Amino acid sequence: MKDIFVIEQLKDELVPKDFMKSYFTHILCSGGKGQFRLDKKDYYIKKNDIVIFLPNQEIQDLQFSPKFKATFFLVSFDLLSKNNPNIGWGIKGYMFSKENPVVNLEKEVAEQRRKDFYLLKKKYNNANHRFRNEIVNHYLQIFVMEMWNVFADKMEQKTQNNENASLFQRFLSFVEIHCIEHREVEFYASQLFITPKYLSEVCKKNSGKSASEWIQNYATSRLILLLRNNQLTFTEIADSMNFSSMSFFSRYVKKVLGVTPSEFRVKLD
Repeated sequence: MKDIFVIEQLKDELVPKDFMKSYFTHILCSGGKGQFRLDKKDYYIKKNDIVIFLPNQEIQDLQFSPKFKATFFLVSFDLLSKNNPNIGWGIKGYMFSKENPVVNLEKEVAEQRRKDFYLLKKKYNNANHRFRNEIVNHYLQIFVMEMWNVFADKMEQKTQNNENASLFQRFLSFVEIHCIEHREVEFYASQLFITPKYLSEVCKKNSGKSASEWIQNYATSRLILLLRNNQLTFTEIADSMNFSSMSFFSRYVKKVLGVTPSEFRVKLD
C-alpha cells in the first residue's frame, strides 16, 4: 500500500476506501466552501484553509460545495510516525491538530504548502532513485516542521488573545502548550506572575479542580499518546517529559495510569 497520495478529489479510485483509519489527511482549500462535524462541533472550510484529519477520527457530514477546489495530501500513519523530528513538538502538533482541525493560512504560506505536497509526491514516486526513501524522509521532516511553525504562530496568537480573558483560561492555554515538559504548579504561576496558592484558588473557583489536577489531566493524555506510539522507546518518552531517570519515569506512569510502561504496552497488543 502506498504511503503518500496527492489528489484533487477524495473519491479518486487510487485511494484506499478506509484511508481515514490509517492516514493523516490534509485538505488545502483553494476555492469554494466545505464543512464537517467532529466531536459534536461543526467546522467550516474556506479558501486557504488547511484541514487535518487524524487517523481514526470520526468525521461526520463531510460536505463540499459544487465549486469546492482543494489539494488532498494523504500520508500514512507509519511513515509520518517514523519521521517525527522532535517528540515534544510532535505531541504539541498532534494535540493542536486534534483541537484545531481547521487552520487558515496566509496566501503565500498556503501556496508553499501546496508545492510541498507535490514535491513529496514527486520524490515518493521516483522509485528508481537509489536514495528515494532517505530523500522522502528528509522532505517529510521539513514539511512537518513547517507545519509546526504554523501551529506555533497560532498558539502564540491564542495566548495573546487570552490576555483579556480570565486568569483561569490563560492558565489552561499555558498548560496545553507546556504540560509535557512542565508539570509543576510553580512553573505556571511564575508565567502568570502570581503565587502557586493563588493559582490553585483561581482554578478551584472556576472549575472545582486544583491547578495540579488540571496539569496532571493534560500531561496524562499526552503520556498515553506517547506510550501508544510503539516507534518511541521508553527512554525517548522519559527524556521528552524531562524525567532525570527511568525509575522516576516508571514510578510516575505507575502513579497516574496504575500500570508500568511495559504493562501498558502489553495491554495494547
